Amino acid sequence: MYTYLKQLVLGLSTYNGWTAPSAPQSALSLLAGDQQQYLSHSSGPYEVGVHVQELVDPSRLDPWSYLDGDRGSGPFNRVVMMSTYYPTAMKDPDDEGKPPLHVMPYMPNLTAAIYDKDVFAQLGLNDSFTNLYTSARENGPILHIPGEPFPVIMVSTGGGTTRFYYTALAEALASTGYIVACIDHSHDSLVVELLNHTLLHGRLPLAGNHTLLLMDLDARVGDTMFALDELDKLDVLVEHFSTSGEVFNVSRVGMMGHSLGGATMSTSMLRDARIAAGVSLDGVFFGPEQEAGLDSPFLILGAEGHDSSKEGWWSNWPHVWPKIRAWKKQLNIKGTGHVSFSDVPLIFDILDLRKYLPDPDGEVDNWGTISGARMLEIETAYVAAFFDRFLKGKSSKLLEGETGQFPEVDFIM
Repeated sequence: MYTYLKQLVLGLSTYNGWTAPSAPQSALSLLAGDQQQYLSHSSGPYEVGVHVQELVDPSRLDPWSYLDGDRGSGPFNRVVMMSTYYPTAMKDPDDEGKPPLHVMPYMPNLTAAIYDKDVFAQLGLNDSFTNLYTSARENGPILHIPGEPFPVIMVSTGGGTTRFYYTALAEALASTGYIVACIDHSHDSLVVELLNHTLLHGRLPLAGNHTLLLMDLDARVGDTMFALDELDKLDVLVEHFSTSGEVFNVSRVGMMGHSLGGATMSTSMLRDARIAAGVSLDGVFFGPEQEAGLDSPFLILGAEGHDSSKEGWWSNWPHVWPKIRAWKKQLNIKGTGHVSFSDVPLIFDILDLRKYLPDPDGEVDNWGTISGARMLEIETAYVAAFFDRFLKGKSSKLLEGETGQFPEVDFIM
């Protein structure tokens, strides 16, 4: 799992020979007159803002701060970088189809430069991440609807990946009426850039190291609970979001996680009663929930062929499934691979880089053939339907069974 994701980030130039269809241009936009490209936030009724915070946990030392040559000799307290996406205003129907009024970089400059060097420079391309933008408004005013606080969704990344790889889904969910908080896990991600541009590099050799994976999982869960604590503090809300808190509902939140983030989500749910519903994006059960089970609603969105009847790192699903003592469903999405649940295929469609993906006899199953835009549409629909039901009390027929609107989705359990 982790080895593959490091290949995803570092070794794309070693693969070639496979081509898949590009995503529809309606979802992938090019700003006229320059090289800036951006991911449109999807079809919800709200414009989206984003705020970036650097959170320092006074109660925890970073177990890997001794690796931090960039900060000198440790120990250091654990740092959590968090990007929070939220509704800012109702959309103006007259703006439909127009370029966004506000754009911000997909990644901060130093992070983008590192990803450009380690990924795109090997492909003979320059400044790809540097010129990629989102349509979220940085530090835009948060929308306040009296008596209707927006539910919060926490997001945990896949092993070795950055929180920015989940930007498109976070913006899409925020546009439907959620506060979506994406967090980085320091030293697990390839690089984490602090607000003063200090870089915390990922140096954890997780592949095949069960003990280190459990340590990483424990740190990830601690990151989640601490970030949630911070969102529940009045001074944080006033300082960072100019609100007294009535637009937030932190006492009962949702969480989703991809890959190792799925284990982070389920373990966090077991330890923190505030997490009331969880979505695993092709994730794994890895922590104490394997034996203890869970008592909260649980949805698995799995890649094609990744289900409890198959061998593989998801093969413990049938062991854990009976121990989930609440509403639960397992869905598979045809044409997807493990990486399909991140922004990476969407970005590769924007930049027309599918030709660099592996051949069908190699690692193509990790990517799938579905376009990034279609995958984003499906993910947003089902994740929003799930959290609408369990955080907003709104039912949806999408969760009842297969539908002609999304024929790619199979109901497994």
